Amino acid sequence: MRGSLFWRTYSVLLTVLLLTIAIFSGMVVAARQQGLQDSYETEVRMQAREVADYMTHLNQLSLVRGDITMQYIIQRKITEIYQRYSADIWIVSYNSGIVQYLDKTWNTSESIASEAVSQHLSIIQSGKEIRSTGLFPELGAQIVTIGVPWFYSNGDVVGAVLLHIPNQFLHVSLLDTLYQFIPPALLALLVGAVMSFFLARSQVDPLREINSAVREFSKGDLSRRVNIDCGGELEELGDSINQMATELSQLEESRRSFVANVSHELRSPMTSMSGYVQAMLDGTIPAEDMPRYLGIVKAETDRLRDLVHDLLDLSRLESGKFPLAVAPFDANELMRRNLINFEQRISAKSIDVDVQLGEDPLYAMGDANRINQVISNMIDNAVKFMDGEGSVLTVCTRREGKNVRFIVADNGAGINPEDLPHIFERFYKADKAHTSGMGTGLGLSICQWIMRLHDSKITASSSGGKTVFEFTLPAAEMPDNPQRPAINGGQETIEERSEKR
Repeated sequence: MRGSLFWRTYSVLLTVLLLTIAIFSGMVVAARQQGLQDSYETEVRMQAREVADYMTHLNQLSLVRGDITMQYIIQRKITEIYQRYSADIWIVSYNSGIVQYLDKTWNTSESIASEAVSQHLSIIQSGKEIRSTGLFPELGAQIVTIGVPWFYSNGDVVGAVLLHIPNQFLHVSLLDTLYQFIPPALLALLVGAVMSFFLARSQVDPLREINSAVREFSKGDLSRRVNIDCGGELEELGDSINQMATELSQLEESRRSFVANVSHELRSPMTSMSGYVQAMLDGTIPAEDMPRYLGIVKAETDRLRDLVHDLLDLSRLESGKFPLAVAPFDANELMRRNLINFEQRISAKSIDVDVQLGEDPLYAMGDANRINQVISNMIDNAVKFMDGEGSVLTVCTRREGKNVRFIVADNGAGINPEDLPHIFERFYKADKAHTSGMGTGLGLSICQWIMRLHDSKITASSSGGKTVFEFTLPAAEMPDNPQRPAINGGQETIEERSEKR
């Protein structure tokens, strides 16, 4: 198809090639033509100088007639020049101010009285050479005259040798010169056309491959990959498209998993509530037991509420529409208030608390409400999976250079190494970490997004039954009017919900 990118690219390359060859050929032909003309003129000038050299061996023109050998040599040379260039050769002598000359028949002609001619001969008489067109009108307007001086043996100018040559013998035809360059120019054009064809294909084929792959993507087939091995920007583009396809595949898989997990998380409490309500309606559950089962329904309702809230928070975090109120806050105070909130649960499980707070006060820069949400989730997970005597909850804050580090550690059940890389994924529940069946499975994912918005990162490690969650924030100076960090700030947090993440 002529409107295709290949033909447009090929046409542009051919046009550039043709213009390049035409311009280059024109320059070469013009230079060649001028060079040949200069060469021919130099050759004729050398012939005139050779005749002048013969004449220089004589002291005066009258001696030529008395020297048969020299006369023969000069006449033979004149005849040779005439036959070769169809040129009239005049040997001019200056005698008492009267200019005489010999023509090709070796005849002495009458004096040359033309003022213009005399002016040019005066130039030659000064020892210089001349070149003039149409100097002798009687010879023709297109006759080129080349004149050189000839000398006495002492160096004085005796006269001049004038060659009158038709201009066509010095002029090189442009067409004649051009014909010499047509075969190599055509060969160069042919080779260039073939190279342009493959060059155009090398540029268009990767684009066709990319277009084909993108069409498959639009049909939902994200398994297709772009195979480009041409180097440069096109190969980088292909790699980027392949990376995009991989990420889209992962995103699609994540979306499907997310929908499946949400459906499962919603279905379980709704099925449970529906069963209990139906049992109470048809009298299966006695009236005296209804308060207990209504409490179960209330707990499941709260769990659904928590799940919806977490989904909304996660959606806002992932979309970037989750504004932060960044300001200095007291890290130690925030940690203490979270411990107070969990005091009842900690006491119920007989958990010992090891508090290792740094310099007091210790200010960090961040959104206190969101950081409280992260710390609350970290402590909640630690308390949830510790049980019995000997359990120790460690909370720590310390300054490290320009940062403040927050640490929550426990010696509970620990996390399996194969589960550790996935604990920040949505709805991921490790076997040991979620045996209770409680929580939404979104808490750590929300924590990860909150820390991303703070340009930081939350990490988890587990070894020998000890699990450590930690993150850092930039350290801050004490504000002029320090205030206690608001735990809530008008926003519902995880600790305020009946079921923890």
